[in-house]
Amino acid sequence: MITRTTRHALIGYAFLLPNVLGLILFTLGPIVFSFVLSFFDWNLFAGPVFVDMANYRAMFAPVSRFWYYLGNSFFFLLTVPVQMGIALLVAYLLDKNLRGTLVFKVLFFIPVVLSVIPIAMIWGYILDTQNGLLNGILGTFGIARIAWLFDPAWIRIGVSLMAVWQGSAFGSIIYYAALQGIPAHLYEVATLDGAGEARRFWSITVPLLGPTHFFLGITGAIGALQMFAPIYTMTHGMPGGAHNLLIEIYMKGYQEFHMGYAAALSWVLFLTIFLLSTMYWKNLRSHAENA
Repeated sequence: MITRTTRHALIGYAFLLPNVLGLILFTLGPIVFSFVLSFFDWNLFAGPVFVDMANYRAMFAPVSRFWYYLGNSFFFLLTVPVQMGIALLVAYLLDKNLRGTLVFKVLFFIPVVLSVIPIAMIWGYILDTQNGLLNGILGTFGIARIAWLFDPAWIRIGVSLMAVWQGSAFGSIIYYAALQGIPAHLYEVATLDGAGEARRFWSITVPLLGPTHFFLGITGAIGALQMFAPIYTMTHGMPGGAHNLLIEIYMKGYQEFHMGYAAALSWVLFLTIFLLSTMYWKNLRSHAENA
């Protein structure tokens, strides 16, 4: 005879079963499948052929374009500290309740509520070579037009401008919320001790925002390494200087149908993100322990 406790447990497991099956079929299953697929050559039209480590050997070959795309991925990581610096400065100024901050809050929050595609399209017009707003501003200072989204020397910078604008908007909201949690009496005591505005900022504000720095640093780095929609939208999918690992995965998998090689690239990207996140975590923890 089934007891009431067992019956309740079975009912609970029955409710959990759809979620567990979904996790296995749509998350864990594809992860395992992609790892196995990375050792095969498969073009979707014929059966997969086992090639052992050939995909990884081709990827890490000295003449492989993998290194160029990896360099682009790391280039976009440079936008993260810029985003955080601008976001912290904006949040700090907003926290002072200066005149007009309410309007500025609304305007600065717009990139957070808009999706990536319209933002990328707007920046595509801003960075347009002939009629773009940015080139128009530069032209007033006698600076020649820059092909932000076509010149390999500038395309990464053009995409980075959009990434910094969007990332700093999100970061400023997080920093602003974190600033509300800093006790006001700390600033009052520091002021009585003769500490100026800059001293209070570097000695109180910045250290107490440590967890926020960590959160924005980790999420920003992951987002930078996984940047896809802005690059693809702003460059119209054309090969160029801004293509990173994620764009290469898409190109190899869904345009050239080298699914095995694309799967191998995916695992290398995952390991890169995992290692960087681990290093960042250990570095932050060591600083916290030594503080």
